[in-house]
Amino acid sequence: MHISKFNIQNYKSFFSTSDVELHKGINIITGQNNAGKTALLQAISLVFASHPHKSTKTLRTVQTIISPQSIVNIELTLSKEELKNYFLNYPQSVDIYMDPLIETINGSDLNNDDFFETYFNNENTLACCFQNGQVLFSSFKLISCVEDNMSNRFSFDRIQKKIQFISQNPRQPDFSIYILHMLLPQFYCFKAERLNIGHSLFGINNKLNSDASNLPETLNILQGDKVRFERYNSYVRKIFPQIFQISVRPNPNQSNFVEIVVWNEDSILERSDLVVPLSECGTGLGQVLAILYVILTSDISKVIIIDEPNSFLHPGAARKLIEILKEYPQHQFVISTHSPSTIAASNPQTIHIVKTKDAQSTIESINVTETKNQQFYLAEIGAKLSDVFGADNILWVEGKTEEICFPKIIERTNGLSLMGTVILSVINTGDFQKKNSKLIFNTYEKLSKGKGLLPPAIGFFFDSEKLTKTEKDDLARQSNNKVVFTERKMFENYLLNDNAIFKVLSDVTEIKELEITLENVSQLIEEIKWDKKFINQTYVTKGKHLDDWLINVDGAKFLDSLFSSISQNKVTFDKIKHSVSLCEWIIDNSFGDLKDIQKSLSVFLKIE
Repeated sequence: MHISKFNIQNYKSFFSTSDVELHKGINIITGQNNAGKTALLQAISLVFASHPHKSTKTLRTVQTIISPQSIVNIELTLSKEELKNYFLNYPQSVDIYMDPLIETINGSDLNNDDFFETYFNNENTLACCFQNGQVLFSSFKLISCVEDNMSNRFSFDRIQKKIQFISQNPRQPDFSIYILHMLLPQFYCFKAERLNIGHSLFGINNKLNSDASNLPETLNILQGDKVRFERYNSYVRKIFPQIFQISVRPNPNQSNFVEIVVWNEDSILERSDLVVPLSECGTGLGQVLAILYVILTSDISKVIIIDEPNSFLHPGAARKLIEILKEYPQHQFVISTHSPSTIAASNPQTIHIVKTKDAQSTIESINVTETKNQQFYLAEIGAKLSDVFGADNILWVEGKTEEICFPKIIERTNGLSLMGTVILSVINTGDFQKKNSKLIFNTYEKLSKGKGLLPPAIGFFFDSEKLTKTEKDDLARQSNNKVVFTERKMFENYLLNDNAIFKVLSDVTEIKELEITLENVSQLIEEIKWDKKFINQTYVTKGKHLDDWLINVDGAKFLDSLFSSISQNKVTFDKIKHSVSLCEWIIDNSFGDLKDIQKSLSVFLKIE
C-alpha cells in the first residue's frame, strides 16, 4: 500500500493544490523555511484538525466568513495480493460496487485465485476524502467500478466466501470503509521534536503505535527474536557508531513498566550499571529507534512520514539512515528536508518543492530524471549539489580564487549584493576557448534548465587571457551574452600592489628572518616587471607605460617569480591562499584597485 496521489484544500498555508503524485520508495519534499513542508506532511498523515487557510483568497475583507472545512483528497494504491488478503480475512459480510454486466461474478468463489486475477488490477486504487481529519467518503476504483449506481452492488459472505448480487439497497458496510480503517494504522508520522518514548507499560503488543508511545513494549518483545534484534542493533550502530547496543529492562522506578536503555560501552564488560535511559539521551535517537523498528518488523508495506531528519540528526547520521531506508523499498517514505546531502543520498522516486507567495503555499513537482542529469553535469564540472542547492542563481567564475574573493569584493561594494546568488568556479575555463566551446556552454546551461533542483546561470565572468576581441565576441554570442571578461589579462593583475605583496610576505613565518622591507619588494618589482617571461615585448618598445603593464602582464607568473626571488626560494606562490590574502589587504587599504572588477560584477549583481 502507498499514497499514489493527493491534493490539499483550505488547510493552513495551502488554499488549493492540484494533484500531487507519490510513489513507493523515497519521496522528497523540500523548500525554504516556513514554506509549508510540515503542513503538507500533517495533511497526508491524515490526522489533522480543521485549520482553514487565511489569505486574501479566503478572507477578502475583515467581515468575510471563512469556510471552516479543511479537506485532503487522497488516493491509496493496493496490490492485488494485499486486496486478496483483506478480502479473505474480513470479519463480516460486506458490500462492494462491481459492474452488473459481469454476470459470472455472482456466486464466485473467493478462495479461487482466478476470481482475483479476473476482477482486480495489479494496482487497485482507494479514493478517500478526509475533512478535518475524518473520513468524508471513500470508494474503490476496481476494474469495472461504477460508483453511482446502486444496482451494481454485490456482497460477499464471509462464511461461504462467495460473492452475491444485491438487487435491493445496500445492507452491509462498504468494503472501502473497512479497508481504509485497516490501512490508517499503517501510517507513521515522525515529527522534528523529542519523542517521550523512553518507557511504557509492559505488554504483549508487538505493533508500534502511530505515535511510537509503546516502543519500549515492542522492543522488549523483539528482544526475544535474537537474530532480528541483533540486526536492529547493527542498524543503530551504523547510524550512531558511539552506541554499542540498545536493550529494554524493567523500569526501576515504576512497577509494570519497561524502559529503553543505551549501552555506550561494550556489553562484554557486563557493566549494566553504566547504561543510560533513553529519556536522558539526545533528541534524534528516539525517532531513529522507532523508524528502524517499523521498517524491520513490518510484514506489510507502510507509509512512513519523516519531518526534517536533519533537524534532529547529524548530517552523517541522516545519510546513514537514508541508506538503510533504501534497503526496504516495499515501504513508502515521504521525507521533508532542505539538506542537499540527504536528497543526493536518497535517490528519490519523486521530488516536490513547496513554495510560498502571497501567503499561499504551492507544490511544484520536479523532474527526477532531470535532477539526476543535473547531478551528473555537476560531477562533470567538479561541483556538488550542496554547492548550489537553495540558491536563486549561479555566477560561474574563472577559478577558486575568484570564487572566494568576489563575494568579499561584493560585500564591500555599495549597490552590489549576492542576494541568493552563488559564485562557483568552473573546472576548466580552457574548454570555453576551444572549438567545442558552444557545447561547453550548453553543458552549463543544462545544469539550470528544466524542472530540476538547480538555479539558473546568471552569467560567466572569466579572465581575458590571450583572447582577441573577435574571440571574446564569439564566446559572448555562444553564451547568449552571459559572459563578461576581465579588462586586465587575469584576476591576479589586480593584486599587483607593492604594499599588499610586502604585507603578505611579511606574514610568512618561514622568511621572517630575512627582514624583508617594502623597498626590497618595490625595487625587485621594478627590476623584473618588463621581463619577456611575463609580458609581450611589444609593450616595452611602446614606452613601458604602467597601464599597459597592469593590463597585459601575466600576473600569476609574475607573482610566482616575485615570491620565489624575495623569499630566496623558501616560499612558492600559492595561487589561492596568497591571492586571497592580497585581495583582502587591497579591499581594506586600496579598494580603488578593484574598480574594474566591481564594474563587471555590477552587470550581474547590481541592486535595482
